[in-house]
Amino acid sequence: DWSSDVCSSDLVLLFDIALWLAMAFTLLVPLALFFLLPNLGLFDADLPGLAAAEWAKHSSLPLASISIGRKLLLAVDFLAAMMPTLFILSHGRKLFAGFTRGQVFTETSIAHLKALGFWLILSVVVGVLVQSFFFAVAQIHDKSFDIEPLTLLYGAMTYVAAYVMAEARQIAADNAEIV
Repeated sequence: DWSSDVCSSDLVLLFDIALWLAMAFTLLVPLALFFLLPNLGLFDADLPGLAAAEWAKHSSLPLASISIGRKLLLAVDFLAAMMPTLFILSHGRKLFAGFTRGQVFTETSIAHLKALGFWLILSVVVGVLVQSFFFAVAQIHDKSFDIEPLTLLYGAMTYVAAYVMAEARQIAADNAEIV
C-alpha cells in the first residue's frame, strides 16, 4: 500500500533527523563544557553572572571553580546518559526502514524491536544512575530524581510485542512445514 510506504519512509526520515540531532547534541555538550563554560564572558556580560547564580541555587560548588577532573566526570556522565537515546533512535530507524521494505515479521525486525524495548528499559535504569553520579560530582543540594515509569512500561510492552512477533513467526513456520 502506497500510503503506508509513505508513512514508514516519513518515520525513517524523522528518525534520521532525530538521530543526527541527538548525535550532534551528544558531541557538542561535552565540547561546550570544556571550551564554552570557561569563556562565558565572551558572549554576554550578564551570562556568566546568570549562569553562576542559577548554578549556585543548586550546587555548593562554585561554577567558576569546576576542575578539569570534574568536567571530565560530568562529560562521561552526560555521554552515558545519551547512549540509550542514541541506541533507541538507531534501532527505531532500522525497524521502520525494514517496515518500509516490507520486512515486518523478519528476524531482523524482531531483533530491532527487542533491542528497542531493551534500551527503553535500560534508559530508565541508566537515568537513575547518571542522575546519582551527577548529583555527587556537581554537589547538588536538592536531589530530586527524574524517573520515567512510563518509559519503563513502554519498554516492557515493546519487548513483549517483539516476543509475541517471534512466537507468531515460529507458529507460521511450523504451520508451513505441516502443509
